[in-house]
Amino acid sequence: MNNILLSNGIEMPPIVETTNWMDYPVMKKLVTAGLQIGFRAFDTARDYGNEDVVGQVMKECLKEQGLKREDIFITTKIGNSQQALGNIEEQVDMSLKNLQTDYIDLWLMHWPYPDHYVDTWHKMEKVYKSGKVRAIGMANYRIRHFEHLFNAGVEIMPHCVQMELHPMRIAEDIVSYLKERNIAIQAYSPLCRMIPKIRENDMLKEIAEKHGKSVGQVILRWHIQNHTVPVFKSLKPKRLAENFDIFDFSLSEDEMKMIASLDEDYKYHIESTSCPGY
Repeated sequence: MNNILLSNGIEMPPIVETTNWMDYPVMKKLVTAGLQIGFRAFDTARDYGNEDVVGQVMKECLKEQGLKREDIFITTKIGNSQQALGNIEEQVDMSLKNLQTDYIDLWLMHWPYPDHYVDTWHKMEKVYKSGKVRAIGMANYRIRHFEHLFNAGVEIMPHCVQMELHPMRIAEDIVSYLKERNIAIQAYSPLCRMIPKIRENDMLKEIAEKHGKSVGQVILRWHIQNHTVPVFKSLKPKRLAENFDIFDFSLSEDEMKMIASLDEDYKYHIESTSCPGY
């Protein structure tokens, strides 16, 4: 299992367990299981409404399993309402307090919120230089958002971008754009929520059977070999273990292309509902 090296030298684990919308009992069980399985990266966001729960659970689980804060990688995000307030430095302090930590490994702008995201980025750059966050980036950007931001001038290039990415949405244009600029990629909904077109696909089933793996494991392996970091949620410890068991086989070049051929530019999440004017 090889970590992803960000452009500033920070190492990011190649697979991430997310905690969105979980309450304490559910999260405690799943983070406990995730750490035991081998997960070392966890994702949250201010808008998930449980950043403080993540902080409490992480503190307890690390102590219980004899781990240290530096053994894990935490991603959190700043939401639209915080961007509108504009007090970005205060917002990161709030996240640090919620997470009960002195630093955040990766701090993302959750959306390219119209009329705010350029200013937000410049303020995030200042926070990064303060050392409170080890890396910065954004989520849900399209190329036009990057172009607008870069044309406005940036001092620090994004280190990582989180986006919806799976075999039915390979987003070749955005992925190429980011890789050309040495910007790492986290892929949310990496299995496209296992919708029927994925779950029941004969080609995926055939590849899975050949390798003695599940369809989900094959898709996650596809991400690993594409150097995109899958960020996924599961409420079942057994599924967490299955999804982590993807480092003992490889897909051929032909299999990688076959999986990518499923692309329909299909989005499970409709951005405009979360980001007006997107």
